Amino acid sequence: MEKPIVNITMPVFNRYHLTQKTILALRRTSQAIPFTLTIVDNGSEPDLVQRLIELRESGIIDHLYLLPKNMGISCAANIGWQMTDAPFYMKLDNDTIIKEQDWLPKLFALWRHGEALSTLGGAYNEEMLLAAPGALHTPDGLLGRCVGNLPGQAILIPKAVSDILGMWNEDYGLYGGEDGDYGARMNCIGFPQYYYLGPDIFDDLGTADAAETYAARNIDKQREHHSLFIAEGGGVGLFPINFTFYNYCIRNWKVPLRYKIVDIYDKYHVRVKTREEYIPVMNALQECKRLIHKLHRQNTSALSSEVIEKLKTIMTGCGQGCP
Repeated sequence: MEKPIVNITMPVFNRYHLTQKTILALRRTSQAIPFTLTIVDNGSEPDLVQRLIELRESGIIDHLYLLPKNMGISCAANIGWQMTDAPFYMKLDNDTIIKEQDWLPKLFALWRHGEALSTLGGAYNEEMLLAAPGALHTPDGLLGRCVGNLPGQAILIPKAVSDILGMWNEDYGLYGGEDGDYGARMNCIGFPQYYYLGPDIFDDLGTADAAETYAARNIDKQREHHSLFIAEGGGVGLFPINFTFYNYCIRNWKVPLRYKIVDIYDKYHVRVKTREEYIPVMNALQECKRLIHKLHRQNTSALSSEVIEKLKTIMTGCGQGCP
């Protein structure tokens, strides 16, 4: 197989039928732009794990990594991102059915009308595609502008961008935060984010089996998302803290990875652990959170120059200061 142009990484957690449908639909599409399919399973039930192994050994899946438990979207997506070298990375959710045969050539033809240091993701509808000013009407279709963050379900990121901004942020919990965080960093550095019209390319089946997949396993995605903004027991969540840090240049826009693979055994099973160099970052973030929570208890929401400098000192001390 020729060297891939796109590393398509699909994080998986259960959803047997949707996962299989997504994989097989993708494999029926054109390889005019060569891609590899990397599956990172987040501790699914044995029947799906066995099916993924069968698909890998039949060549339908190119790379397979099996985590022992659910490590969260960011961790799984980053494992696939790191382990396959390609000029472009795509995160594809396991409920996003590609229906356009020549989807990658069409997306790249559209994307070439934008700036090279940019990202491309699917708008849910035409209203979303055209909501922000600056949409480009090109011979290859509408290229919308995103001023917040692109949805992470079918997003393309060039290696030239990730070399500058890094990968998904692993500071957060199991679900949520990674696409919003990446969008915040893109906006801070001034790289554009572009939309294509998602329904032209894929069918989104995200709600088809949500209760079976999450609620039945005591995973409350709404609570996970809420905790990004409001910490347990009150106080500010980590997402708005990071958002503020990026905007005030308190924290480096290139975030470090929290987890690393320490072992691959039985061909596909992986063990991960927290990187030693991430521990000072985690401790620094906790120290910053305590300081910010103290200000909120004092009904002080604005950051003074003195506080900003103190926060910068903390983040610089863990190696995450702005250059």
